[in-house]
Amino acid sequence: MYCAELAILLHRALETRVRVLTDSLAQAEWQTRPERLHEVRVASRRLRAVLGLVTPELYPGFRRHGRNLRGLTRALGRSRELDAHLAILETLRRQVPGLATCSGLEHVLEVLDRHRRAAGKAMAHDVAGLGLKHLPELLEVPSLPDPFRSGELVPAVWEALAPALEGAFAGAPHLDQEDPEALHLLRIRIKRLRYTLEVLAPAFLLQPQAPLDGPPEPRDRPEPPERLDRVQRLERLKQLQTALGDHHDRTTLEARLAGLLRGLEARHRPVLAAGVRELLDQLGDARLTAFEQFRALALATPRAPLVAGLRHDLGLAPEGADLP
Repeated sequence: MYCAELAILLHRALETRVRVLTDSLAQAEWQTRPERLHEVRVASRRLRAVLGLVTPELYPGFRRHGRNLRGLTRALGRSRELDAHLAILETLRRQVPGLATCSGLEHVLEVLDRHRRAAGKAMAHDVAGLGLKHLPELLEVPSLPDPFRSGELVPAVWEALAPALEGAFAGAPHLDQEDPEALHLLRIRIKRLRYTLEVLAPAFLLQPQAPLDGPPEPRDRPEPPERLDRVQRLERLKQLQTALGDHHDRTTLEARLAGLLRGLEARHRPVLAAGVRELLDQLGDARLTAFEQFRALALATPRAPLVAGLRHDLGLAPEGADLP
């Protein structure tokens, strides 16, 4: 059984995201300009979020295009990571006066810049073989098969949202322990939830809403004691994702610099090694700051208000409500 209203909503989201990605890929020099490369990577992830919700058999070439999009995201990953690392180091150069003349910093920037050029060449080769010019074929939808049902958008939307919502809270790392791998996986799940909510947003806008201020309208179900509205929940998820992204970028840069340090020590380069150790000290502080920012945000974003807001905006009864 297919929900016709949800299929139409998802197809409109697909149209928008295919256009955004193809327009981003058409930008001049997008592979060499960090901000444009980031736009392409985000656009590919947002398009993949829609493909994760649609019914595959409705779309010709679904699996082929899905593989190409995963390949695009993966191909851009190393270049994007190196762009982020270079940006962090440039920020440290400005923020910590002593690092401006640090020989270790200059050495690291030179090494990472060389790696970035090599990654750019590999990326260009991989992207060229992905057949991305055929992405608009996704929009050539054949006749929708039976059986379709009508008028059941809300339960269909909740069913589509539930896996991402559950994943964002299931198995979350202990907030008193800094576990980089667990935090990275949580970031991926939070990003998936955020992108899923963006795709399904039109369904929420279709539902009648109670006024945000003033006395509430009469309701035939209990009002949740606390909830996050649309703007609050998307902003909170974005803040969590940003804090986790900052932590991940600094964690991976630390690992990269630790490898460079071992090489310098093995080659008996004490001056450069001392500079890299100073960089590692600064990065460690920045990583802990990002973790504390995430921890504060996570403590302020329990599951219940988020779920209550989502169910309220869809016109559903509060979770666990004992209703006839």
